Amino acid sequence: MPGVRVEAAPGSGDDRIDEVVAEGAGRGAAVLVVTADRELRQRVEAYGARCAGPRTVRPRPGGADGP
Repeated sequence: MPGVRVEAAPGSGDDRIDEVVAEGAGRGAAVLVVTADRELRQRVEAYGARCAGPRTVRPRPGGADGP
C-alpha cells in the first residue's frame, strides 16, 4: 500500500514507532499512526502525528484485500 511503512523493532515496538515518528516530524512529514494504545497516541501526538484507531484500517469490499 503506497505510503505505508513497516518497521522491525529489535526491542519495544512502541519505542520504535516513537523513533520513526520523531524522525518524520523532524523532516516535516505528515505522519499517521494507527493504534489503540492510549499512551502511544499521546507520545506520537506530541510530535504532531495524527492517530487513528485500528478499526479505520479495514479491507475494502471487493478491493485487493477483499473477497
